Formats: sequence, C-alpha cells, structure tokens
Amino acid sequence: MAHYKPFGDLLMVNPPRKTVEEVPVRELSRDTAAVLGRVMRGGRAVITKYGAPVAVLIELDEAVGLCATVLLRRREAERRLFGDELKGRFLQRELRRAPRIWGGE
Repeated sequence: MAHYKPFGDLLMVNPPRKTVEEVPVRELSRDTAAVLGRVMRGGRAVITKYGAPVAVLIELDEAVGLCATVLLRRREAERRLFGDELKGRFLQRELRRAPRIWGGE
C-alpha cells in the first residue's frame, strides 16, 4: 500500500518497496517471458551487461507515475530504482573498474 503525505500544494507518494533483481542480458534474451512475468508481479529488473547496469525494466503504471514525480537528486533516484543492495554492488564494481592512479613521481 502506498503512503501519501502533503508537501505544500503537492502530495508526496511513497510507494511500497519493490523487489529489485539483477538480470544479465543473456538471461533476458533466453527467458524474456519469465523476467517480464516477475516485473508484472511488482518487481524491477536491472539489466546488466558484463556486470554493469544498462537498463531498468519496470511496470508501465510505475513508469507513468515516475513521469509525474518531483525531481530527485541522482543518488536518491538510483536508490529508488536499484534499491540499496543492488546500488552497493554496482558501486563496488565501478570502483574495481576505475583506472588506477599511481602516486608519486
């Protein structure tokens, strides 16, 4: 059940927490119907290629609702889309891929 609270002239909607899963491109191509079924039952799928997120599959109603959402900072938007668990895993992967800068001359 979504929670509503007034915010000036606006009404803030805090939807229930969604199940977010990481889905490699290969799994999406092999079993698209199953992935879409999980999304249709209220989940989200973060599509990854070589471990890096490239797309997010969400329900159509949720996507329409996001169009009417108040602007968010990038970190808050990522937290809402990916959830805290996946966001942490993606961040760790990015740090491992970051070029190393060697100190000293």
